[in-house]
Amino acid sequence: MTMDFKEMSVDELLERRTAIVDALDAPEADLDSLEAEMRSINEELENRKAAEAKKAEIRAEVAKGSGEVTKVFTEVREDKKMFGVETLEYRNAWVKSLCKRDLNEEERSALSSAGAVIPTMTVNAVWDRLIKPAELLGRVDLSQFPNYVRFPKATTVNAATSQAVGGTITESSDVVGYVDLVPAEYVKLLTVGADIDHMAIDAIHDWIVNNITDSIRYAMNKDILIGSNSNAFKGITASVNANATPIPDTVTKASILGIMGALDGAYQNGAVWVMTANMFFNNIMTLTQLNDYVINDGFQYRLFGHDVILMSEALISSKETIFYGDPKAYKVNIFKPIEVKPFETATTTNIQFRGACLADGELLDTSAFVRFAQS
Repeated sequence: MTMDFKEMSVDELLERRTAIVDALDAPEADLDSLEAEMRSINEELENRKAAEAKKAEIRAEVAKGSGEVTKVFTEVREDKKMFGVETLEYRNAWVKSLCKRDLNEEERSALSSAGAVIPTMTVNAVWDRLIKPAELLGRVDLSQFPNYVRFPKATTVNAATSQAVGGTITESSDVVGYVDLVPAEYVKLLTVGADIDHMAIDAIHDWIVNNITDSIRYAMNKDILIGSNSNAFKGITASVNANATPIPDTVTKASILGIMGALDGAYQNGAVWVMTANMFFNNIMTLTQLNDYVINDGFQYRLFGHDVILMSEALISSKETIFYGDPKAYKVNIFKPIEVKPFETATTTNIQFRGACLADGELLDTSAFVRFAQS
């Protein structure tokens, strides 16, 4: 195999030269070939040494201004940097471009070569802020397929049976349906005044990411619970018994246990509570008989060992509603992650940013949640 020594680094050349020395004593060594290879390596190293000396000489002349460099350089400048989409420099250039700030040559080149895609650092920051474990969106079964998707949904599941070895199978087969997820666009238009020019790049980046992501995350969390299925997720409310089982105006330990007991055992381990802050703090936390069953762990509450998610949307048709079930049975697909772009309009002189992503979601098994409401 012929090696291209010009493509190898100095360290690689030195390493290869050492390997040649080690190979000389091998019984099958081709001494003529090894000698020729050694000569070629030494020649390449000498050429590079001479080239570096020449570069140093020219730089010294330029630095002290004692001579005029007339040589035309055809090679690419060694000190010219190209910033990848994963670098802080690229992220800063991307933010400056959004804000219509002046870019230097390297920043313009980096954005042009990458197609001005959203920086990796921004993608990670958006995702970390979008998927918060304390909320419903952080607990559902989440996937990222770019095209329309269909997920199997068992509508009839028959139990396994026992029989004689080799016997005829007599049990009926399961009936499997499907849930089709079709992308809806979740959009946030963020407007800021011209005073953004006085903000540091890091501050602008975080402000854009936090505001757009928080707004879209809130909309998705709300729709997981009460989505209309029209250009939005299909909410748990629409999938679980439309006429919620009533609970008394004065909640008791027995009524709470009754809610838990109504959920299928297959979903008990991963179950969470969803209710309003009013229901939790004014109806449940005030019950002294539940003191031993409510845990506050840094403002993450648990009731009978299951996390409590507080959502104002659990007030449905003016009725306090309690949901209890396993969010993993709810499927969300992100067809296109949140992207941020400048938004041009002739109606305002303010700077505007448009954040948008494509997503859809639906509960795959309606028995994964139970719903109770005060009358």
